[in-house]
Amino acid sequence: MIKTVLLDYDGTLHDADSVLRDGLDGIMGLRGDEIYHIYLHEIHRGIVHRYYPERHDDLMFHCRLIFRHLNRPFEAHTASLFCRRFMEAEERGWRDPIYFDDVLPALEMMKGDGLRLYLSTGRDAERKAEALERYACKKIFEGVFSEPSIGHLKSKPEYYLEVLKSSGSKAEETVSIGDSPMTDIGPANSIGITTIWVNRRGEPQPSREELKPTYETRNLLEAARLIQAINEGSL
Repeated sequence: MIKTVLLDYDGTLHDADSVLRDGLDGIMGLRGDEIYHIYLHEIHRGIVHRYYPERHDDLMFHCRLIFRHLNRPFEAHTASLFCRRFMEAEERGWRDPIYFDDVLPALEMMKGDGLRLYLSTGRDAERKAEALERYACKKIFEGVFSEPSIGHLKSKPEYYLEVLKSSGSKAEETVSIGDSPMTDIGPANSIGITTIWVNRRGEPQPSREELKPTYETRNLLEAARLIQAINEGSL
């Protein structure tokens, strides 16, 4: 029986991708979708999450890796432009957040089923929760968790162990829902939490066994229905 739901924010609830793609368009002579794909998949998830988790928020470090990935000499002014555009896009996301169409119906369904919902994200958890609850015009989350409040990186099992302790939840009664195998799926898997990968982009399954989710869905509403089926015993 699932009782507690840990929800990621960007890419799961909030459509950060579209804002960042538009903001990065033209940098390094690339389309916004091209450079954002390199940033997110090749650099942020492919390298930083795996080998330099402590540099998660270091945009200039990401830029240096992007130049290396493209086999281009590092250009400080272009890297500064990338960082400025990235931060401006993030700020636009705060001022006028774009949530996926399925988010509110999914959250309503989960709340209606008596599930305890927690926002579980890398940083700015309180600000993100407030933005979504302002958009929904109601309280959604029982609480929020972030790397600063927990004291561990979200890519580590210790993060999820502390979340369970702080929320008074059991691993076998908890599900982690998110779009990142490295932070939402793998470390939660390792301590026995059920995981649901919301794969909005239609990405291939991770090759590493420990990063493969318990379940995979295309959106959050599918995930909410999946939890219903689990709790009804029809799965």
